[in-house]
Amino acid sequence: MNVFYIEYMVKERIRDEVEECRRRRLLKQSTEQGLRSDILESAHSCFRLLGFEKTRTVNICKDLGISRRTFHKYFNSLDEVLEILWAR
Repeated sequence: MNVFYIEYMVKERIRDEVEECRRRRLLKQSTEQGLRSDILESAHSCFRLLGFEKTRTVNICKDLGISRRTFHKYFNSLDEVLEILWAR
């Protein structure tokens, strides 16, 4: 085989792998933003139905079918969620 051909194929494969990593990263970011907005929407509906005093993170998590750990990955507390909703 020609050395130049092998070098070309290696470069092509590396380029394809880099492009695939970039695509996966963008997909993950868009999914995370979607979940964050879903949490905010669910919190808003829980606040409307139950009020802030009676709403717990468990209510929001049950509504979305996520764990509390996932909730706290995006938000530190229920107060932070309320501040973001208030700013909207």
